[in-house]
Amino acid sequence: MSNNQLKLRQPITNGGIRVTNFFNGRLVTGADLTREQSARREADRRIGRAAGAGIVNGLEVRKSPASTATESIVIVSGGLAVNRRGQSLFLDQESEIALSQQFAAVSENGSTVFSDCQPVIGGTQAVNQGIYLLVMSPAQTSEGRAPASGLHNFNSSCDIDAIVEGVQFRLLAVDPYLAGETLPPATRLQNYVAYRCFGAANTAKFWEDPLSLSLENYGLLDEMRDTVLSDCDVPLAIINWTSGGLKFVDMWSVRRRLTAHGGVTGWTQLVGDRRRSEAEAIIEQFAYHIKRVQIEAANLTTIQAGQYFRYLPPAGIIPIAVSGTAFGFDAETFFGNLASQDVALMDGDRLRTLLDAALAHEPIDLIDDDRIQLYLIRENVGAMQNGLAKQLALVFAKHTLPYCGRARFGTAKFDLSRFAAAVI
Repeated sequence: MSNNQLKLRQPITNGGIRVTNFFNGRLVTGADLTREQSARREADRRIGRAAGAGIVNGLEVRKSPASTATESIVIVSGGLAVNRRGQSLFLDQESEIALSQQFAAVSENGSTVFSDCQPVIGGTQAVNQGIYLLVMSPAQTSEGRAPASGLHNFNSSCDIDAIVEGVQFRLLAVDPYLAGETLPPATRLQNYVAYRCFGAANTAKFWEDPLSLSLENYGLLDEMRDTVLSDCDVPLAIINWTSGGLKFVDMWSVRRRLTAHGGVTGWTQLVGDRRRSEAEAIIEQFAYHIKRVQIEAANLTTIQAGQYFRYLPPAGIIPIAVSGTAFGFDAETFFGNLASQDVALMDGDRLRTLLDAALAHEPIDLIDDDRIQLYLIRENVGAMQNGLAKQLALVFAKHTLPYCGRARFGTAKFDLSRFAAAVI
């Protein structure tokens, strides 16, 4: 039998957590206590890695009203996140971040709290127009001095009273990773960068050769990892700074909920938590982006989807303009020749089912995709007719999703709202 073979019940200590064994009479040194602290932190990090990396709550990023063409400022709400190393990062209150200024860091000694993340990789301030990734990273600083004996009553580098574990914000330049690509007009840039982050072009190719292609690494964030984006960082938002100031701040292109790192490989990656987490973010990103279009566009009824989007989520909702509403899109103009021939009626109870099913489908490609099925929500239509609602909502869905139309006597045509147009 090989000497390297293990036996049943044989203890394996490689990678084990080593804690200090305290007992009466033991001489306790600072090194013993430091080892105990390190052991507890490592245990916490392993729990964090088991929970997954991402944002637990808060940490929403928006443009500050104080931001100008020369001074880029964003506001980050308080919240909690976990990085890929399992470390929890906490911001206790809403904070304004000046993106064009950089703090002069002071060298600190006396702690190994975040030693595996020091120094952080790269980072800059917004000094040139371009696209940036805002991340939150661990940071530490010292606080106060503690009384000590045997140090001859003068300050020593090791008599720090407390090490404060905190966070810092960094900007990472995205433009180098888009070099050589033909960028779209400014109106479609937000959608373009978002779906570079989602890796839409990579995931679409997977179906061509599912047994050979891999989904382990794809998208803009994976391209940035190990160069400027480290496992210590938590991505918060994509920021576009132009000559007129901040053009857009897009959280959902990079923001992810806690996402478990599954051991799936090959085609089984399709059922991994990362794919579902990104699908949720795709729907959220569209909802966030379409609100910006509603605010900035002068006349929504003239807007075509292709003016702002190359990709749409597999399902979503937009406001539709009808008589008596304050604003909304024109369905025929917005979707053009991709719109379904009929606008079917669906029960509100089926909307959640549709959105849940959409999480397992790829985004809609406005260039290469087929027709988009449109729906009105029965309850919303009734409320509009009775003056109980102010906005008509239109649901759109990719053609690969199950048909959700439902007939209602006196409201919808039976053949269009109950059955699909053809048997597949």
